[in-house]
Amino acid sequence: MASSINIAAATPFGRLRNGLASPARWAERYPLLAGWEWVLLMFVASRVIIFTVIAFARMVFVKADVWHPGGIFSVLLQWDAELWYVGIARDGYTYDPDFPSSMGFFPFYPLLIRLFALVFTDMRVAAIMVSHVCLIAAGLIFNALINIDYKDERIRRTAVTFLMFSPVSFFFSHAYTESTFMMLSMGAFLAAIRRQWLLACLLGGCLTATRNVGMLIGLPLFIEYVRQMWNPALGIRSLIHPRILLFALIPCGLGLFMLYGHLKFDNPFAYLDATKVWGRKFVMPWHTILNVTGMPMFYQWFFVSVLTGGVLIWIAAFRFKLRASYLVYASLLIMIYFCGASLEAIPRYLTVVFPLFITLGLMATRYPWTHVPILACFVAILTMCNIMSAIGYWMT
Repeated sequence: MASSINIAAATPFGRLRNGLASPARWAERYPLLAGWEWVLLMFVASRVIIFTVIAFARMVFVKADVWHPGGIFSVLLQWDAELWYVGIARDGYTYDPDFPSSMGFFPFYPLLIRLFALVFTDMRVAAIMVSHVCLIAAGLIFNALINIDYKDERIRRTAVTFLMFSPVSFFFSHAYTESTFMMLSMGAFLAAIRRQWLLACLLGGCLTATRNVGMLIGLPLFIEYVRQMWNPALGIRSLIHPRILLFALIPCGLGLFMLYGHLKFDNPFAYLDATKVWGRKFVMPWHTILNVTGMPMFYQWFFVSVLTGGVLIWIAAFRFKLRASYLVYASLLIMIYFCGASLEAIPRYLTVVFPLFITLGLMATRYPWTHVPILACFVAILTMCNIMSAIGYWMT
């Protein structure tokens, strides 16, 4: 009898069953995956709550000014989603320097939509699937990054929970670039930390083809390179290695988009001109802050409060001594957001700054009394913003 059991366990089906039966077995075989089941649990829990709130809001609350007809599916495709991203995937780019045009939106996410549309024939369904697949991948990579630096599973679980329930995390499910950008940036860091430099730089290149701020990842990745390669005895010569040439891949995403603009519209800077139509330009930080006074009172308080909270968490990141590359990455993103001429989308932009959530995980672990207040605050704001978005209040 014992031998028959061993034979059954040795079959491919038996090995698969035993491997899937125990998360601990996965964690033992692949240490970076430790905690993957918590990621999936928080993914499902957060999406169920978000979709339930959307359905409830659509049935109960009065329509606001920018109501998008339809049900939950329609909400996930409202505003920039179907108009621009799905539109680019379906029909390609348009450009007009004097009017809003699709050249203000980068191509990597629409390319993923077209790829997924080979399976999900409806472009809209494909777009939503891309966002959710990228969100799951981002959660697993985030989990792996935390496993590298911290052994306390409370940090990992808390940080993942805060990420999935962050105040505007419903955008992770919208046909927007948030999930994709977060997945690529985290993936680039994970590959760099594991010395997989070709993969890291390729992901960096994809990131620069997703948003223009993706270029900022070059410096923190180089910091990881220096940390690994630096030899005090050799000095600067220790950094001279053929793999340093791989960093040239990072700006290629942006470069190819500029080449496309030149070939199709005879303007390599068409994407910059297109963003200026929406008032996006580089200004001094105080101009960005002052511009909020032209918004309704609620948005003034909300955007400034979110920005203030993000800055305070960023300061705390130094106190908790996060990895230097993470600190630089968060610093660069927050600085560029301060200079973006508008705080309109600042809650959404800060959501992809993943070192902030590692900081919150460390804070809630070191000071347990902060865990419940932070999570309660996140869920309350998430519910409010999700309702506003679902019933037609402008929430970007």
